[in-house]
Amino acid sequence: MSNLPIKQLVHDVLFQLEDSEPSELISCLNCRQAITATNYRTRVNDQHHHRFVNPDGIIFDVCCFHSAPGTIINGEATAQYCWFQGYRWQYAHCEHCADQLGWFYENDRNEAFFALIPSALSSKN
Repeated sequence: MSNLPIKQLVHDVLFQLEDSEPSELISCLNCRQAITATNYRTRVNDQHHHRFVNPDGIIFDVCCFHSAPGTIINGEATAQYCWFQGYRWQYAHCEHCADQLGWFYENDRNEAFFALIPSALSSKN
């Protein structure tokens, strides 16, 4: 394991795979930890942005990303109340401050993505 601070490791991962500019980083609104980058955006069911209502009647806007290295995935995977048919979900929290930022989805074909809450994120764009 590296002796670099976690924040630096996350930045290194984000910049290693893609030639991201710092202005393309998307951070946790609470603590400013780098979470993902604009070039990790993806489309699920032909859309990047989705709006759903949970069983408690709370409306969630989410945006899909194929990678979110600044998150930790928590909880047991479940298909209960899943917004994306054929997938199981787990919580995605900021690895630095533990705020919930959205959900991680994976199906039986090992296809996976993150559905992150834009109001919990900050972008310098």
